[in-house]
Amino acid sequence: MKFRFFIILLSLIFAVNSEAQKLKLGELFSEGVVLQRNSKVSVWGTSTPSAPISITIQGKKYRTITENDGKWSLTLSSLKVGGPYIMSVICQQDTITLNEVYVGEVWIAAGQSNMAWTLEKTDGAKKHIANATNKNIRFVLVPIITYEGDRTRGDMNWRTATTGNVASISGVAYFFAKQLQEKLNVPVGIICCYKGGTAAEVWMSRESLLKDSNHAPIVKAYENYVNNLGKKKYDQLYNMYEKKLSQYFDSVKTGYKQSIRPEEPMGYRHYKRPYGLYNTMLKRIIPFTAKGVIWYQGEANAPRAEQYRTLFPALINEWRNDFKNPNLPFLFVQLANYDHPTYGAKPMWAELREAQLLTWQKVKNTSMVVTIDIGEKNTIHPTNKKPVGERLAACAFNTVYGIKVPHSGPVYKSLKIKQNKVILSFNFIYKGLIANGELKGFTICGKNRHFIPAKAVIKNNKVIVSAGKITNPVAVRYGWSNWTEGNLKNSANFPASPFRTDNFELISAGVKSQNYESSIINN
Repeated sequence: MKFRFFIILLSLIFAVNSEAQKLKLGELFSEGVVLQRNSKVSVWGTSTPSAPISITIQGKKYRTITENDGKWSLTLSSLKVGGPYIMSVICQQDTITLNEVYVGEVWIAAGQSNMAWTLEKTDGAKKHIANATNKNIRFVLVPIITYEGDRTRGDMNWRTATTGNVASISGVAYFFAKQLQEKLNVPVGIICCYKGGTAAEVWMSRESLLKDSNHAPIVKAYENYVNNLGKKKYDQLYNMYEKKLSQYFDSVKTGYKQSIRPEEPMGYRHYKRPYGLYNTMLKRIIPFTAKGVIWYQGEANAPRAEQYRTLFPALINEWRNDFKNPNLPFLFVQLANYDHPTYGAKPMWAELREAQLLTWQKVKNTSMVVTIDIGEKNTIHPTNKKPVGERLAACAFNTVYGIKVPHSGPVYKSLKIKQNKVILSFNFIYKGLIANGELKGFTICGKNRHFIPAKAVIKNNKVIVSAGKITNPVAVRYGWSNWTEGNLKNSANFPASPFRTDNFELISAGVKSQNYESSIINN
């Protein structure tokens, strides 16, 4: 009996070891995968320790030996554009063959809810979905796993962005990819890695955050809260939350519309915790070779807009290191127009927009899309995503692919004060500055720093700003509010970025962490 038990135990151990040693590819390498053209493409996986690995594609063979832990990686080069191609991976007796491999342009779409906003919820969705017939646009949805051990949602399979699949892709990402495919005429792959409500620090590593004294308080505030709360208390709160959530869903099913969804307690399961989704989502696609990143995020960081001036560049730097490309292009969306009910007259979104503008101006290989003309006053999620994606594509054409097209609205350059008037100059005016009707959105102040509405006119491609009560102007602001009626554009119909000519202290100055004790975690 003991001998039989011993044999069964050995068989189980052998089976587990055999499964662990079986040849595997990284999750993104599945049928329909798009590999980046004109690049050294990283391919990785696991297999038997210290064993030979070979990859064959397009008549070329690449070889390596697995590490002692079974991990391996290879770099493919000079891949021909197009597809489908066959890629075979061999390790001793194991073979993996992908029959559909494409070579073209790969972009990562990332951020929070406005990037996550799906095509099926965008304006004109039915028409766009019905007309989606281009099989040369492919995408993969990185499953949202909020903590280690969380249940798996979805898969990492590549899909064609066609009628049967395309509803679930980011609307912004789809319109971006559509423009790229039509202009470049190569396969386009989009890796969708996003989650609504997430701050930038959610997508960064703990180590990276702690490196900067301006960002370390984010980690310390979260970890102090979690440690002081204790695991036992947190588990109790989480169990109560799950019960209330179940009751909430039951009431919704019965048609009761007054139910309030319960708030999830902050802790190790919460998707909004610092460095959480970096570990459970982003790491799953690192270091896949991509052309660049399109990013739509910032809403969750608005209360700490001043900190975002360094936090966002730090995120870009970390991602560039992770994806082994110090020049990885980052194209991002400046926050849209929105009359935020929480902030009222406090221009928190204006301060965040400025942090985004400064990132574009100071960080190499970045570009910014302005969207204040397509926001919606009473919703944080404007549904007109088509121009957002198309403007991102214009940035890509101009700054990444060398195709010179208009891609930016007017950007403040300098001022001259002449008597009671402030004369503003701009970059990116193209053939001239324009406005639909009377120019709006400008305010002006004197030495008392009290801004009042100003009269603004366009003359000789400059904007002249004044107000009768201000005889000695000091500074001008444009669009400096959460919701603005600013309507300055250029001849290419791109809106001007909100700006200020002063450097007065921000409302968000010195705010470096969230107060977990009193904050409400909003979806």
